[in-house]
Order: sequence, then structure tokens, then C-alpha cells
Amino acid sequence: MKIYCLDAEFTENEELLELSVFNLEGEEVYHEFYRPENIKDWRTDIHHITPEMVADKPHFRERRKEVEKLLGEAYALTGFALGNDLRVLRRSEVGGLDECRVLDVKDMYWYMRGRKEDMSPFSIPSLLVCSNNLGLDFSEDEAHSASADTEATLKCFRLLWDEFRTEEGTGAGEEADLDKFHTRIEEEIAKVVEESAKGFVKVYKNGPFHKLKFGRLSDSDKTGMLFEVEVADRFKAEYEIRKSLKKKEVPGKIGCYKLAPRQLDEIKRYTNTYVAEDSAWCKKILRGMGLFSF
Repeated sequence: MKIYCLDAEFTENEELLELSVFNLEGEEVYHEFYRPENIKDWRTDIHHITPEMVADKPHFRERRKEVEKLLGEAYALTGFALGNDLRVLRRSEVGGLDECRVLDVKDMYWYMRGRKEDMSPFSIPSLLVCSNNLGLDFSEDEAHSASADTEATLKCFRLLWDEFRTEEGTGAGEEADLDKFHTRIEEEIAKVVEESAKGFVKVYKNGPFHKLKFGRLSDSDKTGMLFEVEVADRFKAEYEIRKSLKKKEVPGKIGCYKLAPRQLDEIKRYTNTYVAEDSAWCKKILRGMGLFSF
């Protein structure tokens, strides 16, 4: 089974500066620096790549095809916070990435270690911290070089991969185990997202008006509160209720409404169910409107 571990360094405007790819055996099968074409911010303090280091290097577009061919050989790709690297590669017109299996070491670490500590899958510590927690010798001085980061990530991958196969392996081979690991991670993250969507619709008296709040937890201080309603998806509740009461909103007072007993009763009786796609869509709309409530 061919798995490639990769790490990329790039500029502020997401032009590639360096790419390192290791195979599962620990060999660096590709490494190259690139000269950016539309540089805005070098971020040298992060990746330690200077203009002089890449002055005579090719532009990434000159190497795109060979990178695309190499990554296309892989059964799966891995890396740490790999979504960032894949986003930049896609923007750089590397094709075929959407068809490749992806097993992010960040997610692997959360599944095997972070869940036991009630860690959020969206708040995983850095590669440096994860490596050290796994007993690897990886220092701040080494971090942020693409080759060093990729090598450290691969070591983390192998430790977590072996641990998963020992505890939950299918016995049907590496490919079956990798697919199971990927599926189990997705399932467990989905559970966390669903659980975090639960919350409350809260209605307060605000002078002659009513104030609506939406949050994950019930308020301990219920001063001025008329009532609160527990819902399966607070993001969906916020979108639907605000939309239904749009004409009742008090001009110039965000979240304040002039509600009649009928509208208050409708909120009291409001209920919903969690659907992942609907919840994500409502969350995106609320963010865009500046109304996202945590």
C-alpha cells in the first residue's frame, strides 16, 4: 500500500515555496523549493525561507505535472493539518487530489489520544506538541522546515497507525484497516459536531421588547428571562426563528423584537432535528450575517 506523507511551506498569498514528500518507509521521494511569482509576504519568520534561497529555483507551475503524477500514485495521503496543504496544491492546479484518500495525522492523534482527554477535534495542539506527547524527539529548532515537519509527521503517523491496527484492526489487510480508521474518525467527529449543535433558545424581556439569545448552555442567571427552549440544533433554530420574526425586529436593535403572545407561544413550541448538512448551511449563513451565536 503506497502512502505519501507531505508538507508544504507557502507565502501569505498561498504561493508554494517548498514541498516535501516521504513514503511510508521514511524515504524522502520528493523535495523542491520554488520561486514565487506574486509574492506579498514571505513569512520568513515562520518557514525560514528567504528570497535568496529560492532566487534560482523554478516556479511551481514548472513542476506541477511531476508533483501531480507522484501524488496520483498514492493509495492515500497523510500530513498534519493536511487540508491546508491540499488547499494550496489545488489552488496551484494540482489535479486528482479529490479522488485520493486522506488520513490526517491531526485527526488520528485526536482519535487515538485526544478523545480520552475530552479534547475537541478542532483544537488539536501543534505538530511539535503532538510529536513530543507521542514520545518523539522533535524540537522547535527543527519545526517549519518542510522536510523536518514531514519526517516528524510520518513518525507520528506510524505510531498512531500501529496503535490503531493493534486495537481495532480488521485483520483483512492494510487497505481495509486504513479505510476503517478513516471511517471511524469521520464517525466520531460527526458525533462531536452533532453534540455541539445542541443548545437553547432563550427569550428575555427587554423593556417593551423581547430579546432573543441562542447558546449551547442554559443560562445560570435567569434574570429577565421569560423562558428557554432546548433544541437539537441551535444553529438551525437561530436561522429559522430569526427568519420567521424578521418583520418583528425592532429597527436599530439587533436581536430585539416586538412579539405578541402568539409569537412567544410559537417559540415555546419550537422544536427541530439535527441534520448535518442543514446545520452546516445554517451556521455558514449566520456567520455571513454576523449573527453567529456560540
